[in-house]
Amino acid sequence: MKIKKFESFKDQMKKILIFYSLIPIIITAILGYGVVYYLNFRSVIKKNNMKLEEISKKIDSILIFSDKKIKNISENEIVREAILNKNRNKKLFEVLYENNIKKRVDGYIFLYDKNLQILANTGEKIEDESWGIFYRMKQIPNKVERYIGDTYFNNREISNFCIGKAVQDKNSIVGYIVYYFLEDGLKKAIGDLNGVGVIISDRYGNIIFSSIYKFKNKVGKLNKKIVNKNGYIKYDKKIYYIKSREKNGIVIYTISYIDYLVSTFKESLCYLTIVFIILLFLMSKIAQKLAIEKTKTLSELIKAIKKIESGNLNTKVNIKSRDEFEIIGMAYNEMLENIKILLERNKEETKHSIISEIKQLESQFNPHFLFNSLEMLRYSIQLDKSKANKIILNMASILRYSIENNGSEVRLEKEIFYIKNYLELQKLRLGENFTYFLKYEKELEKLVLPKLILQPLVENSIKYGYTQDKGFYVFIKIKKRDKNLQIDIYDNGNGIEREKLKKIRERLNKNFFEKGLGLYSIQRRINLLYGKGYGIKIFSNKRGSYIKILVPLKEGKVDDKGFDS
Repeated sequence: MKIKKFESFKDQMKKILIFYSLIPIIITAILGYGVVYYLNFRSVIKKNNMKLEEISKKIDSILIFSDKKIKNISENEIVREAILNKNRNKKLFEVLYENNIKKRVDGYIFLYDKNLQILANTGEKIEDESWGIFYRMKQIPNKVERYIGDTYFNNREISNFCIGKAVQDKNSIVGYIVYYFLEDGLKKAIGDLNGVGVIISDRYGNIIFSSIYKFKNKVGKLNKKIVNKNGYIKYDKKIYYIKSREKNGIVIYTISYIDYLVSTFKESLCYLTIVFIILLFLMSKIAQKLAIEKTKTLSELIKAIKKIESGNLNTKVNIKSRDEFEIIGMAYNEMLENIKILLERNKEETKHSIISEIKQLESQFNPHFLFNSLEMLRYSIQLDKSKANKIILNMASILRYSIENNGSEVRLEKEIFYIKNYLELQKLRLGENFTYFLKYEKELEKLVLPKLILQPLVENSIKYGYTQDKGFYVFIKIKKRDKNLQIDIYDNGNGIEREKLKKIRERLNKNFFEKGLGLYSIQRRINLLYGKGYGIKIFSNKRGSYIKILVPLKEGKVDDKGFDS
């Protein structure tokens, strides 16, 4: 028989890894496309910023030039004389022509007297909503004022912006000079926008010029979403990049529509993703076929390990591959046998440990009440033999219950019987100052709970809550709560001090048992029997204490022999 040549798993995997060269191609393609998109995006942003810089310089230049010309006209003596004499002479028009703003921005100039009667003009107004500028010029006559308001001319031309200054004679206003910038004139002065939207307004959103009308609101002002914004915004379900600059109360916005870039990027990325998914699917099929041929032994091991994960420890492998996997298979089978042996051993040890600990906890019977009862018995034998007889019967019943070894769980019916014996014993000891109440439904009596969990808790309530200066009572209430059995123990004692209560709660939540403490003994037993979700909670204030015990609803057969009824 010919011996097969040994081929290591490492050599086999090298052959498969060759086919995964597609992944670097995909990553490179996505990164490359991302870089192209980023460069296009940055180009749009750069163009926007450059256009803002360019328009800002133009507007600054126009306003400086216009302010200077208006000031020259308002301070000219010929203009002043023309207003005072109401004389439209040739010299007046020469002054207006020399300071003509129209050389920079197309518009109309108007000269008014102090009563706002037109003395000279280069256009005919149909409707004027810019009367606010006269109020401003009147208030500050020494300053060139700017105003945003619509003015309509007879040749269908519109002005949204005007500047003006009061003409004074001996510190008295005699007239006004106003220049109305035409909307088309501003558009021509700004020049080619190169695909960038431009809006010029004041800081309150009153529009001087706009190449994009969708950003206006119903009253013709700039939409609040745009005012004083910089960066990326979503408007009308589309994405825009906005850059703004404010100077001397004039705000210039340059707006670039970038939604198409995002949409294009998403569509292209979606297309690439579909292509890559198809390629990956095809490559995975090829790789899977090769992997099946080259790693049959590995698949067998994985299947066996998955069965172990589901709890099946009887899964052995039979690998005869004459490579490293044959060695792994042999080690796996040997390990499986060792695990089974260890699990069985550990299960037995854990079971014995839990049973031992529960029995130890059950055996820790606090003798405090026993000493008190014996002391009471000593006096009762001499004074009241009937009472002494009751004490002996109750004590015997409780002691028998505490030491009997019939199991760790009892029916609720039995636990209630013995707690009644204990409470009666306490009533005999404490007299009229002590009362108790028990409330539960009869159908709960067949439920099972840990043995002897009520007596230590009631004993604690009496020990720390009872005082001779007032009547003391203990109220035990047992009820169903969802899928659990809840036992509530109330008393009207003086309560537990806050710091002491805090320490008790901390100890109850610890993961280890503190020897000699009844509360912690019960908590530990409940945790061992049912898990961490069950146990004791304690609440207390000056009006009394409340202990809540939570155990699962459980019915079962228990040995109730020796149950004194």
